[in-house]
Amino acid sequence: MKIRTRIATAVAVIGVAAATALGGAVTASAETHPEDAPPGYAGPFPTCNGTFLERITLPQTAGYVDVWYSSAGSGTFCAKTFDNLPGRHHIEVVLQHAGWTTRWYDSDDNYDSYAGGIYVSDANTLCAQVYGEVTVNAVPHASGWNTICKPPTP
Repeated sequence: MKIRTRIATAVAVIGVAAATALGGAVTASAETHPEDAPPGYAGPFPTCNGTFLERITLPQTAGYVDVWYSSAGSGTFCAKTFDNLPGRHHIEVVLQHAGWTTRWYDSDDNYDSYAGGIYVSDANTLCAQVYGEVTVNAVPHASGWNTICKPPTP
């Protein structure tokens, strides 16, 4: 059995930050609430604004992670993970500003179709890291960490 290190990073309503470990994905034990987002992050929200940038497929499943970018304000990345399967599954999406150590996630026990959209701001000159995962029949299908950079200015 493959041993995976999981990182849980979230800011609780009482403002206590969870510990961050090395490697792996973020797993949340409870529903994500927008009011709990750390500074510079937002969501989850039902839609992502901006220009579609990239689709990252999840191996051995129909799932994928979509990433958008908007240059409005200080610039934002938004990400959503879709399972593209019937029924409810564990779905998660994690987003991290390239220059920060804090991560933001949307993950719950089960979703019908997607997790996210979650946003990271202050991204006009930087990149973001994104991770997505769908668990089907107790088997996780993960994207791994992907670095996504804003499109070049025309």
